Amino acid sequence: ASFSQKAVEKADKHQVKINKTKIPAVVTETYYREYPTTALESWYGYPSFNYENDWYGYDPFLSQPDNPEYYVVEFTKEKTPHKVIYTKSGKKIATYRMLNSDIPKAVAMAIDQSKYCTWKIAAEKEEIFRDSDQDNIKVYKIQVTKGTEKHNLFYTSNGELLKDRNG
Repeated sequence: ASFSQKAVEKADKHQVKINKTKIPAVVTETYYREYPTTALESWYGYPSFNYENDWYGYDPFLSQPDNPEYYVVEFTKEKTPHKVIYTKSGKKIATYRMLNSDIPKAVAMAIDQSKYCTWKIAAEKEEIFRDSDQDNIKVYKIQVTKGTEKHNLFYTSNGELLKDRNG
């Protein structure tokens, strides 16, 4: 019974896709110029947030299909899931890419030395790049779980914890 309850809770919080025709042309043109060959593309709206200070803190449960301030596109490129966030004017502000390799040693050591050292690290981890995925400014999003508790931890590549978000 608890499984179906969790499924309902998740379903209540699902993102609402936006029809691509409602997205400003400057946004889709920028996207297609950089990512001409992608698969499984989905578009979402996102509310206003302080991306200058929190460009890596995207929360998919805050999707805003009506009059969004930002646009998020999820797609697969070279079999790797990606998410990219754009402003209304087509400026890319963050790129999320599923991490297919080990997390940096400094991040692993920071988790080992934190209050989450006994928690389980989820298989899905993300690398988040400021602007482009060629950018040197990078944050790692690691989800840790213990029982029903979940935390998303955001680390710099040198192991500094930037944010600990419950859920």
